[in-house]
Formats: sequence, C-alpha cells, structure tokens
Amino acid sequence: MALRCPDAEDARVEGPGRSLRLGPLAPGVRAVFESLADGGIHETEVPAAAGSDTTLAWYWLDLAGDGGLLSWTVEERGNLLLTLTPASASFLRHRATFDASQPLQLSRFAHTRMAEGRAVLDCPTVHATAALHDRRVVSLLFDMARPTLLARLNQFNTGIESFTLRELVRLLAETGILVPNGLDVPASEETQTALKQWEPHDLLFHLRSRGWGHQTRAGATYRFRGELPLS
Repeated sequence: MALRCPDAEDARVEGPGRSLRLGPLAPGVRAVFESLADGGIHETEVPAAAGSDTTLAWYWLDLAGDGGLLSWTVEERGNLLLTLTPASASFLRHRATFDASQPLQLSRFAHTRMAEGRAVLDCPTVHATAALHDRRVVSLLFDMARPTLLARLNQFNTGIESFTLRELVRLLAETGILVPNGLDVPASEETQTALKQWEPHDLLFHLRSRGWGHQTRAGATYRFRGELPLS
C-alpha cells in the first residue's frame, strides 16, 4: 500500500489494481495512513495515533480494507502466524460481528494450497487469501473443521496464547473464513440458498474463470515465455 499526496487536497491510497481517494486528510488520519504505508500499525495503536480524529480514521480504514487495500497480520511475540490479504474489491470485513459464545467452524469453501514455498488458505466466498506462517495455525484450522466454541480452544491444544488465539479467531470470523454453524442460524452456509447449491471446487472454478481478484493474472499473461518453446 502507498499513500500519495500530490497536494494537501488530494491524498489517495494506492494498491495492486485499486485506489481510494481520501481528499483532504485530517492530521490524525494522515498519521495513521503514514504508519500503514511505513510498515503497518497495530489496531490497538490507532486511537493514540489518530487522537481526536479516531472515528474518522476508523471510517477510512474500513473503506480501505473493504476496497482490498489493506492486509491484516496476526503475530505472537514478534512471530508471524497469519497474513490475510483481500483478493478483490468484493472483500468485506464485518467488524463487531464476532460472538465468542457461538460455535464456529471452517467454511466448507476454504482450502489450503502451496504458493511460493508456503501454505496458503483460500476462501472464494470471502474474496481473501491467508498466508499461514506457523504450523500452529494449521492445527487450529484442523480443530475448526467441526463446530467449536472459542472457550474449548486453548494454548494447550493449539500452542497459541489466549489473547492471540482470540484475535486470530476474531479475524477469521469477521472475514467469513470461520462461519456460524447450524440450521437455526440464518446466515450459515447450510441455509443460504445461493451457497448450498455450490460445490467448493465448482465455485472456485466459476470465480477464477471470471478473472477473480486483482491479484490473479488472467488471459494472455505469457508466463512461460522464454522457458517453453512456442508451438
């Protein structure tokens, strides 16, 4: 992500295939986005950086996140666990929807693959990709294959400290990689007519064949030019 400010009235955030015009920036909002462009900022640090502009800063942060211009990382004592990156402008993070008392499980559309020497978690229904930096996250995903309460997860069976574990589960739940389970939950994958008709591989192919995401190259990319002979 890059912050461009050609003049005081025309600040904008730019990322791969996307941009967001911020217009004139309040000082606190500028401070937050300068921190983002300079390596990132912890969510708990936003109020201190933004000061009296905190509400406005969160407004622009949510717009930038939903526009696919931000990524989120979860770390523990300086060690990266997971990095979640939006894959298209259709991404939405539904903040304040996480309910620790509700059983959650891994979306049936989520799948892991290898990319550039690391494990990657994809979920086409949420238009996001998560790089898995730590094997303990894979263990957590295994545990979440069936409906599970956060209270049943702990450092003993995941190896992740309680606060970090809660933040990790919250991020995955607010982005839809972890979903509520049960026929009595209106938003569950078992009750949404549009979703329950899809098989995971069919939906993935459907989206990818339509140029899914600004991170996915499509069409005549000539990615093997110089490596394979022309036919």
